[in-house]
Amino acid sequence: MLPQSHIAYTLAAFDLAKRWVPGLRKTDYRLVALAAMGSDLIDKPFAVLYFYRRFKSAVLLAHSLLFYLTATVAVLWKRSNWWPYVLAFNGHILLDRLWLFNDTFYWPTRGWRFHTWQKAGSEQEDIGQAYWRAFTQRPELWGWEVGGIVAALWFILRNRLYRLERLRSLMRTGRIDA
Repeated sequence: MLPQSHIAYTLAAFDLAKRWVPGLRKTDYRLVALAAMGSDLIDKPFAVLYFYRRFKSAVLLAHSLLFYLTATVAVLWKRSNWWPYVLAFNGHILLDRLWLFNDTFYWPTRGWRFHTWQKAGSEQEDIGQAYWRAFTQRPELWGWEVGGIVAALWFILRNRLYRLERLRSLMRTGRIDA
């Protein structure tokens, strides 16, 4: 899934949930967006620098259950009021369907390797080409991205972010005024 879809799905889910979960009402949406991308912000630079050439993988340690559990325990133990952000961080598991990538998600219980892209058209020497090829040759991936566009549009319309002053307020404060 591309970054904007991770962010859109997560912001939409948080915006919907804050109606029933009062603890989400003071959440900073900027940090939610950052947390939603946390695993990719950690793993992708490592993939570009080394791991993709060596292992043909861009889904690494920060996409493992061990990493998610460690991050969750650390945050809840040291900064329990950050639970919304660790929730957004863990939402990455669902959006990437990580349980389907056994070598990475259950790392290191299945060995020291990470999941290797195996779908025809996905594997490439260059990580940039891998994403390009995956999205141009595998139309089943488009549905998730179209869903991300729909979630983003819903979030924008629901919160009237087409009004410049509301958008500026969100960007400045991380919150959406009622």
